[in-house]
Amino acid sequence: MGPDTRPGRWAQSAGARGSSVTATIPAKFRGRARRDAAAFYLCELAKGILSGELAVLSGQQHSVVATAEFVILDIDVKQRKRTNRVEVKLRWPTRPLIRVAAGGGERHG
Repeated sequence: MGPDTRPGRWAQSAGARGSSVTATIPAKFRGRARRDAAAFYLCELAKGILSGELAVLSGQQHSVVATAEFVILDIDVKQRKRTNRVEVKLRWPTRPLIRVAAGGGERHG
């Protein structure tokens, strides 16, 4: 049996760890998926890029990748007789993940 392509599997895995990061994608995926599952993974990727950190799940290993303010985006669409292909590549320099505690700042006054 192939990989589980149900979108809920990845979202549940991220939530089970108590992570504040909601955008979680598999570290690697290749296979047939329903259109809604493919759209779900792309939406999760976009959410992670917008929030500045992307949660990645590889087997049972969960890690967070910090995204940069500016990325190199490469989109390549190819239409052929039997298949269509869209390749999306994102690159950015590695930077440390710095989280700011919400509501934990000092009060002056």
